[in-house]
Amino acid sequence: MLSILVATTSFPRREGDFRGTFIWEGCRALASLGARVRVVAPHAPGAKSHEVLEGIEIFRPRYLLPARWELLLETPGGLPVLWSTSKLGRLAVFPFFVSHALAIARHARGCDLIHAQWVLSAFAASLTAPFHRKPIVCTVQGSDVYQALRLPLFGAFGRSALRGASKVIALSKSLASEAAARGVDPQKITVVPNGVDAKMFAPNGIPREPVALFAGSLIRRKGVADLIRAFALVRSRHPQWSLVLIGDGPQRGELEELAAESGLADSIRFTGSLIPAETARWMRRVALFVLPSLEEGQGMAMLEALASGTPCIASNVGGIPEVLLPEWGALVPPADPGALAAAMHDLMQRADRRRAMGQAAAAAVRGQYDWPVIARRILDVYAGLSSS
Repeated sequence: MLSILVATTSFPRREGDFRGTFIWEGCRALASLGARVRVVAPHAPGAKSHEVLEGIEIFRPRYLLPARWELLLETPGGLPVLWSTSKLGRLAVFPFFVSHALAIARHARGCDLIHAQWVLSAFAASLTAPFHRKPIVCTVQGSDVYQALRLPLFGAFGRSALRGASKVIALSKSLASEAAARGVDPQKITVVPNGVDAKMFAPNGIPREPVALFAGSLIRRKGVADLIRAFALVRSRHPQWSLVLIGDGPQRGELEELAAESGLADSIRFTGSLIPAETARWMRRVALFVLPSLEEGQGMAMLEALASGTPCIASNVGGIPEVLLPEWGALVPPADPGALAAAMHDLMQRADRRRAMGQAAAAAVRGQYDWPVIARRILDVYAGLSSS
């Protein structure tokens, strides 16, 4: 039985939590295929330091006292946002890293390999390699390459960790190119996207409401301000439509002010962060999903919307165009509210087109992106370690 240590900087703090849900789903899928999986993840206020869920052992070592100072999973947008918005958060990164590295060294014993999610975990695993002596596979998710590797100190360490990894998994060809541009041997890079829980996000056949939906962190690189401006341009022609924004983050106050200034306070709803099951209900309920990102490794929320049978409009950046086919939605230039408004107007007035797009997307995503399908591709990467 293959034994895997998954080291990650984002993971659910408790059952049903929305943080790093896709990491948990990937672990479950690997376990369902016969792998033995244990996880090293950040601790957070109220989280258990050690627990076993569905046969997967999870370790969350403490890194600060009191617990309220453990901010890593409390800040939407992950480490790059925490680093840029919080002085206390910057200070918390260093004790977290030490705790994370020591936990990896300890719990890798008895495992066949370490699968690091995001570059920081890969760096922690590489730093402790003399103690565990395990091959390291690193999945780059997007923000670690686009944002974190630009930081002066971390960039050098992160690039070194990626170059030293046995294998690097990129979520998209675009992200693979970015990793190669930072010195990673292209022969070590394999493109494997994140998967989706096709059962949770399956369409339920209920009539769709005239609602455009966004789900994600309310941070600048998600382009939500452009979405609000675009919605302001189409609202007079489609007064029955509303906009729902799922998520939270440091930009929320600014976005709420923009909505009010645009005269849209009554037609835009900010839900805050929701548990995955509630997000899935929204995705099955709405008529349109919009992802106006300025950069994106893959577009996890968009994939969930497609699995839900919801057509999508998204920015033509990063890995998004590798997922969003023309028969499933529309691509628009980033940071262009006018182009985004035109695409929204086109689909808002074409219910039959939206329905056809959603049906085509849901059927295809089940076959291509369901987590068991993706987990088999990850196991193929592991198998390649013995021949590299």
